[in-house]
Amino acid sequence: MSKNHETKLSPQKIVDKVFQAAKHGYNALEVDKYLDDVIEDYTLMQDYICSLEKELEELKKSVKLYKGRLEQSEIQNAIMSEKLKNISDNDSASLSNIDLLKRISVLEQTLYKAGIDPTNIK
Repeated sequence: MSKNHETKLSPQKIVDKVFQAAKHGYNALEVDKYLDDVIEDYTLMQDYICSLEKELEELKKSVKLYKGRLEQSEIQNAIMSEKLKNISDNDSASLSNIDLLKRISVLEQTLYKAGIDPTNIK
């Protein structure tokens, strides 16, 4: 258990505690049984806290890893945005080349449907 969560008692301290007898005190067997239950609960809580602390450490590692990946992605995004900034939507050469390729594809498909192989046309 971490130093921030140190407790005054531990299961062993509870087991080792010796009470002085008093003339009109409590039934010793009843107190022992109750303390056994306290010890059992205390042990379960300590185990649970330890497991949560381990899980927290794993989650912290995951967060650190994903933050690093996010930073890398943001850097790559900025680089790609800068590259894409130079390409304008109104670039007529690029658009006309794409239009020409689409038209050629349509013409080739039409020739194939007509039974003519466009690769043999001279």
